[in-house]
Amino acid sequence: MENEKLKGSDIKVEGRFSRWLENYWYHYKWPTIIVSFFVIVVLVCTIQMCTKETEDTSVVYAGPVQLSSGEMSAIESVMNFIMPEDFDGNGKKTLVFLNYHVYSENQIKGMESEREEQIEDYVENKDSYTVPSEAPAQINRQYNTTNYKNFIQYIQTGETSICFLDASVYEELLGDGRIMKLSDVLGYESEASADGYGIKLSELGIYETYAAVRKLPADTVVCILKPLVAGRNSKAEMYQRDKDMLRAIVEFKGDEN
Repeated sequence: MENEKLKGSDIKVEGRFSRWLENYWYHYKWPTIIVSFFVIVVLVCTIQMCTKETEDTSVVYAGPVQLSSGEMSAIESVMNFIMPEDFDGNGKKTLVFLNYHVYSENQIKGMESEREEQIEDYVENKDSYTVPSEAPAQINRQYNTTNYKNFIQYIQTGETSICFLDASVYEELLGDGRIMKLSDVLGYESEASADGYGIKLSELGIYETYAAVRKLPADTVVCILKPLVAGRNSKAEMYQRDKDMLRAIVEFKGDEN
């Protein structure tokens, strides 16, 4: 029989399948490896697309605070709680919070000036100098510029509308005509808005109520971008979700901790 030792010898009879497999592997080893690789990649991507949790809406923050993943999750939990409804009807409210860590030119100059003053103080008073508990951050200007460009590129995709912005970023987008007038979203003029387009975070109930939101600067401006001609917010249904979410953020009143 095949694959059994012949009587009186140590020679093993090689099976037909083994011979075929060895011959196939010899001639088609690399094509098989390459095809198998692409099949696995397609399979994994398909599974991820089918199981990936889709968001109902999103909020993007651009400013001087770099939030940890835990802090971002805490803010997302607050937003999910106040979300008026499960927009996509999948049984779960899901908001994605994005963080672009950027400084304005004035903020960078202020930190550089403070650092220079500390160095001068140290040079003049070496013996009595006390190291400050929190030294000003040393800013990598190239890194900051890259982050800002990435933020601008992202909002130009139209994938998000609701923004929490540092005042300098807000003023630039407002000057470029990118910000929607609040009354066009709320249906009324908000007394909390100084210019009719944005509201300081400190003026809102979510800031007063939730410590997670207070990780962001009090002067962060909440606003909504105008829809683009392409991207997620170009679709009326998607943009309506963002408007409903912004209204929920602005109108939230609560005293839960």
